[in-house]
Amino acid sequence: MTQNGLIEQYIGGLKKWNNTINLVQRETLNDVYNRHIKDCKQLSKYLSADNFIIDVGSGAGLPGVVLSIMGYQDIVLCEKDYRKCVFLRDVRCNLNLGYEIYNGDIYKYKAPDEKQCSAVCVARAFASLDKLISIMEKLDVSRGVFHKGNTYMSEIDEAKGKHDFEYQTYPSETNANSVIIEIRRA
Repeated sequence: MTQNGLIEQYIGGLKKWNNTINLVQRETLNDVYNRHIKDCKQLSKYLSADNFIIDVGSGAGLPGVVLSIMGYQDIVLCEKDYRKCVFLRDVRCNLNLGYEIYNGDIYKYKAPDEKQCSAVCVARAFASLDKLISIMEKLDVSRGVFHKGNTYMSEIDEAKGKHDFEYQTYPSETNANSVIIEIRRA
């Protein structure tokens, strides 16, 4: 099946499951492609094919499922909510994708040692930058790529007071008030 076909199937499943469990805000279902899919696809500019991608707080699989559909092979979707993990398993089975699912507390996840050097954390609408960097520290991951909204500078300032890191911001392709932040722990 083509990438577009897989995206359409994923959107169909997302809409269907969203009636039962809250995966995304209902008002965003009218424009899922631009609001969610396109937003996630832009992360590919900051990732390489050999990255081990850890999707923190995956929820509906955003961005992990989208990245998997785009061809990234080494992805783990970390989600604490069992119901959301059932959805992620259903998507993986129906779309024949190869990502792993970790159902549990992200602070207890342990990346395989052989993948540690290529690991990068990604997240969308999950937590403050301070919390995301704390997760990176706990997982011993040196790089993260995160979607952030218009409060990103205050989040950077807050995190700078607690963590040692470098960052680069990139304009979002889907929202003029948002950015993609690339974090490198020192």
